[in-house]
Amino acid sequence: MTTPPPRIPAPAPVERAFRCAWREASRTKLDTEEHTALAALGRWLDEPDLPCAILHGPRPSRRAVVAAHLVRAQQQGTAYAAQLVPIGPDLRLERDLVALLTSRLRADYVGGPPRLLRTRIAEEHLRVGPTEGEPSLLLAITDVEEAEPLVSWPALFSAVGPRVKVLATVEGDDATARAWISRLGFDLARTRIHPLPVRPWPVPGDPAEFLETAGAASAKLLGLLSVAYGRLRDDEITTALGAHIEGALAGIEPLVTVIKGTYAFRSNAARRDVEAHLDHDTRDASRRRLLSLPPAGYPCAYARAHLEHAAAPLQAFAALVTEEHLARWMARPEAYLGFVADLERVRRHAIEPLPMSHEATALAVRAALVEASVNQCARRKDHGAPVGVEPFARKAPIADERDQARALTALGAAMTAGPARAEVLAWATDAARHTTDVEFRGDVLLSLADVVGGEAGYAFAREALAAYRTTENAEERARQMLFVAKWLPQEEGIAVVREALAVLRDSGGDPGDLDLFADRYPRAVAEALWPDAEALPGPARARALAALARGLGDPERVRAAFAAVEQHVNPYDLLMQRTLAELVPFLDAPEARRAAALAPQFGERAAELLESLIPRLRALGDPAEDLLEALPVEARVRALARSLPFAAEPARLLARIDEAIQQAEPRERGWMLFDVCPWFAATGHSDALLAEVALLSDGGRLTALGILARHDPAHAPEFTRQALPLALRFGADEPSRLLDLVPLARHFPAEGAVAAIGLLLDALAGEYRGAALAGDGVTLVKLAPLIAALAGDDGLAGAAHEVVRVAAWFP
Repeated sequence: MTTPPPRIPAPAPVERAFRCAWREASRTKLDTEEHTALAALGRWLDEPDLPCAILHGPRPSRRAVVAAHLVRAQQQGTAYAAQLVPIGPDLRLERDLVALLTSRLRADYVGGPPRLLRTRIAEEHLRVGPTEGEPSLLLAITDVEEAEPLVSWPALFSAVGPRVKVLATVEGDDATARAWISRLGFDLARTRIHPLPVRPWPVPGDPAEFLETAGAASAKLLGLLSVAYGRLRDDEITTALGAHIEGALAGIEPLVTVIKGTYAFRSNAARRDVEAHLDHDTRDASRRRLLSLPPAGYPCAYARAHLEHAAAPLQAFAALVTEEHLARWMARPEAYLGFVADLERVRRHAIEPLPMSHEATALAVRAALVEASVNQCARRKDHGAPVGVEPFARKAPIADERDQARALTALGAAMTAGPARAEVLAWATDAARHTTDVEFRGDVLLSLADVVGGEAGYAFAREALAAYRTTENAEERARQMLFVAKWLPQEEGIAVVREALAVLRDSGGDPGDLDLFADRYPRAVAEALWPDAEALPGPARARALAALARGLGDPERVRAAFAAVEQHVNPYDLLMQRTLAELVPFLDAPEARRAAALAPQFGERAAELLESLIPRLRALGDPAEDLLEALPVEARVRALARSLPFAAEPARLLARIDEAIQQAEPRERGWMLFDVCPWFAATGHSDALLAEVALLSDGGRLTALGILARHDPAHAPEFTRQALPLALRFGADEPSRLLDLVPLARHFPAEGAVAAIGLLLDALAGEYRGAALAGDGVTLVKLAPLIAALAGDDGLAGAAHEVVRVAAWFP
């Protein structure tokens, strides 16, 4: 049954928070010092270089009231569109803040991934700010400590636009206020700090006195309300107390506010004071009563907050990443917005302990994959949804068996041989066999053949071949057969290639396509196919012979292949240009010089051929100075660097390269360093570049260190340790920079590895499910080395189990 997509208005508790805060502000008169603070904040609004402010004071100070008066004063004018965000029992969790800001940002927002929602808030509402012609924005957030540690503030306030002002009120002294600047994501140099002095308790008096004089039922009610993270409905209070609420309210009415059958403390200060006077056992008993309420009510919204507060074991958080928990959220106004907020906190909680356990890794991966699945469900239409997500609108199932198979294969490949690895690869095999697209199914089966090898590998290759044979297009089928031959036993591989060549000839295709695969064939296969290649016509013969010659490496075969290529060089034939360039590393001196004479025919691409010819000629004893002079400086430097493995006097060659780099334009030096890094590192000369690398920007230094680490095994641990903090600094904004280092994860220090997997799993969770498993961005396939470094085979097996589990949940 098709259901309408969910809308995300400001939830009812958020609206209640506004009404309650306004009532308190409207009936409260400010004293002289509070008026002084209000005037100071009014002057802050006129300071364009100070977008942020913190109003702080001890517990009895009325910070929230002053902030509300500021908002009211601005709403009566035209300069600012002012909004109050009163943190308290109506608004204490991040999902509430996001819902509130969304309702103010886009009243017409319908459906879509939660990450998109948060991005729009940060970018459109806070960083870009109001559009031209609209008043500036003032956002006043009161009692931020009430939401700590349940809100990731910097995600929303790391940058604000030139026409946006953000005020936060904080309990504490000046040092406390300064500590909150970084936690809120404010800029210290652009933040005004203003103190508010102590003010005597307002009527009705000290809440502790009410607690001491209250009867048993009233004291029990005060205990419930003091540890609750949100308002309690009267039916929930009746269930928790075991009695009707009317009798429990007797004598404590001045402390409690009642709105539409919901109850909470009238002020944050009173709530905290009562909680502070409760003994440990009473607080625990109150929390247990709250969490024993019907799970679709209070526990759905606030179970995670209580688990975090109590430092509960990791296993307790797993209940928040289930179909049942999602189904409960989908019945609430916040819908998947609240569920995803739980997923994010659970994921971050799971990666904190070191060393990472099997359970922690599995739970973090499950939370990430579930969020990616929710993202995909949220954009689908017109299709029945899986259990727990009936309100989602979808048009098709998440049919990504191929991506599941790729992820499972990568995880299994990273494991050591044993029963656990065999189980993971069995799951991968099952997913591969359920992949409907013939080409995709064959590709995944060949990946499995690569991993298992031996007779089992041959069996996978034969299964892939059977799939490829069903391809309708003859030319495409022949290319797939040329591809699969590498994984077959020699005789079978030879027969398959000959069959494919015949198909290409008969269908009018290009049998020269053999060159795309031939250099991967075993030597015996290449030897057997040489006569077949010699029988091919024209350019196809040249390309096929060149490919086989590369695999054989025999000088006579290379000369024969070069002669064939030489006959068919064509300035407009890019395939032949590529064929000649790939043959260069195998040429002897005479053929190499003849190839250089052909280069001018290639016009602008001539430099590419010369650049590859120069290292070969220098390796053969020809300095090729004439060819070097014909190159632009960047290509010349690359050619010299590629000659390092053959240099008789490396020091002189290094000095020549350094001189060329120094003479280049400053903006070109970084790119030239990146070009030469692989060759310096591979020949043990990384140190010669470090001084120049140190002068680069953070991004340039990260790139260079990553290249050096990948090509210099002896110094890889050191370079990786230097690069990792730089990559983490780019963080969530550019996760690809961190992802580039993941193949070196075995060299990550433990704390850096945890920070890395936290950032990368966040990025993965923001994808759609198929892309999160095996796409082009941050994927489970690419994270396999990091999971292996943190949690070993058990962690990899746990991650694989979650791929299967989530696939069954979101089919």
